[in-house]
Amino acid sequence: MDTSIGGGKVEKIQDKIYDVYYSETDTNFRRKVRERIHWICRNISGDEVLDIGCSQGITAILLGREGKKVLGLDLSEDAIREANENLEKEEEETRNSVRFEKGNLVLKEFEQQYSSVILGEVLEHINDIESFFTKASSLVKENGRLIITTPFGINDFVDHKRTFYLNDFLKLQTSEISIAEVKFFGKWIGVIYQKGQENKNDLLSERKLFDELEEAFNNIERSLLTNQQKLNKKVKMLENKTKNSEEQINALMEKKIQLEKDNQLLIENTKANKNDYQKKYLDEKVEKVKIQKQLLDEYKREEKLLSEKKEMTKEIEKIENRYSSLKNSKLGKLTTRYWKLRNKKGR
Repeated sequence: MDTSIGGGKVEKIQDKIYDVYYSETDTNFRRKVRERIHWICRNISGDEVLDIGCSQGITAILLGREGKKVLGLDLSEDAIREANENLEKEEEETRNSVRFEKGNLVLKEFEQQYSSVILGEVLEHINDIESFFTKASSLVKENGRLIITTPFGINDFVDHKRTFYLNDFLKLQTSEISIAEVKFFGKWIGVIYQKGQENKNDLLSERKLFDELEEAFNNIERSLLTNQQKLNKKVKMLENKTKNSEEQINALMEKKIQLEKDNQLLIENTKANKNDYQKKYLDEKVEKVKIQKQLLDEYKREEKLLSEKKEMTKEIEKIENRYSSLKNSKLGKLTTRYWKLRNKKGR
């Protein structure tokens, strides 16, 4: 935005009109911006131009390319810096024709008048329109032009201070400067004031102006109606989506309830299975303990038998040793012979 120029605190909002003008995206906003800028350039009178609220400098640069001597004025330091950066991209002839300066229109002292003074989307940011307009028109040469563009009708942008209709511009006419032409650009209006114009036109009596005004209102109403229809379609779509969403939500809620029931049943089954498993586990453990006890008893029994076997083996060895000793003694040998002879006789 051009915070230009009227006095008071500078806001950080800034137009990017140069960027929009050269944007590669073909939008309706870009087309409207170009239409207004080209209209201003076409209606410039003379070679010396003052562009008040020049922002990034697009209008001044376009006029400089055509050899106009242009001073671009803006209260925003950032806007002037960007304007000078954009000017540096131009050919030398254009750079020599254009100058940008940070300044306040109301406070600045000017050393000259200009054949054309431009107020491109500036007045809507000003509170004291009459004083500002008077200062701007005082800088217009005799037979020169003051060219204005502003939003037309309600345009509640964050830093817009007032709304303009045709009658607001008609009231600004004086005996020295009067309206020569009015142009409607949908939601914008362009007004050309001519200085020193004799017998200023009574525009309110001209049917052509009324026709244009009615056409402008018709276009705005048509645009609002179209937007309303689009909005109604979007509302209908949203209602359908909402309805579908509600149905989906209800279906999900039913599924959630069923899942909760299934989950509860699963928990109960799990508890039952857990109890069965615990009982089975305890039974198996008891059975295992029984088996282990039986094995232990059997082991002890076998160990006892082995111990008894060892004792018996020792006794047998003793007996065998005693028998062997007895057998090999004199008495044992005699006894052995005796029994052998007896056995032979018994046959």
